[in-house]
Amino acid sequence: MTTNSPGDGSLFADRRSRTALAAVAAVVTCGVAIAAWSRVGLLDLPSVPRSTTASESGLDDLNQLAWLDDYLRADRSLGLAVPMPGFKPPALASEAAVFVRSGIFKIADGEAPGGLENIRKGVRMAPDNLAIGNVYRMEVFRQRREYLAEARLRGSLTPQFPPHLESQPIVFFESLVAEFQTRETKLQLALAWVDEMLLFPALEIKAPASVQAVDILTEVIENGNENYVPALFARGLNHLHRPARLVWPESAKTPPDAAVRDIARCVAVGRRIDAGSSGLQAFLAMTLGDAYVKAGRNNVARSWWQIAQNLSHDSNVQSAVRRRYAWNDEEILDRLEQELDRARAELEDPMTDLALMWR
Repeated sequence: MTTNSPGDGSLFADRRSRTALAAVAAVVTCGVAIAAWSRVGLLDLPSVPRSTTASESGLDDLNQLAWLDDYLRADRSLGLAVPMPGFKPPALASEAAVFVRSGIFKIADGEAPGGLENIRKGVRMAPDNLAIGNVYRMEVFRQRREYLAEARLRGSLTPQFPPHLESQPIVFFESLVAEFQTRETKLQLALAWVDEMLLFPALEIKAPASVQAVDILTEVIENGNENYVPALFARGLNHLHRPARLVWPESAKTPPDAAVRDIARCVAVGRRIDAGSSGLQAFLAMTLGDAYVKAGRNNVARSWWQIAQNLSHDSNVQSAVRRRYAWNDEEILDRLEQELDRARAELEDPMTDLALMWR
């Protein structure tokens, strides 16, 4: 029997071998993801003009939005300056970020009304910045969610929100849209309506809120923004989450493949400009698969789920796809709607959080 000594090099050779295998595995994984993303051209995606730009798609500056979002949500130790290396926001967005941070500090100190007003000042200074507007919506959503939970513990069936939360964030974004008629402000208003239906899932609230959101998003898309991914995806999700067997207020004028059309265009635009992380691409692919179930094309749905599985090895994506693979054709629609119900009920990380785009 022989033993390895530090000088015979076998241990280091073994390490080099493992390193080489890891490198090969990484290349293979990357290759599978690239092949999966390129394969989507075979699956009935709409045509997107070559001239389409990242700015038109709303997928530009995702790294800058990520920097800004991290700063806005960071702990108090960062203070009110914007010190992050590599972050070069427009001067207005930088100044607005300071107002938003000061508002978050006030809220942490128990001054919610004044804190929300500071955040609104920041949003007004940079109304088209998606990260800044998103932080306001998510902060209001968090406070309203917590208030409702406390009210339920008290046994209150019809709780009345305090003045600083009543009708927010819808009222604020309506005033913002009246002042700034942009696709970004209208997107935030539409998502505020969706926030409402997440907090109040009763059909008499959910149905009209969804219709209101779709109307706003349709106005944005049809006003020269046919490749604006945030609005397309938000409208597609609205169509996807509507119960298949329920007569919806818009059922007569909404085609059965409405969700497929919008989400497929998101995928096609993202592929055309090569934007978004692998996680975002995987989520879009999985959601498009879900939309194909609603359209009655189960085999195409499974193809998109497979693409999602190949694009991202995130454990949440992998488990979500595995659950979907287990559904047979007889139960697939009912099981999908149960899955979508669970997604809507996840209020800690609401589906309207735009940070999904840049995280």
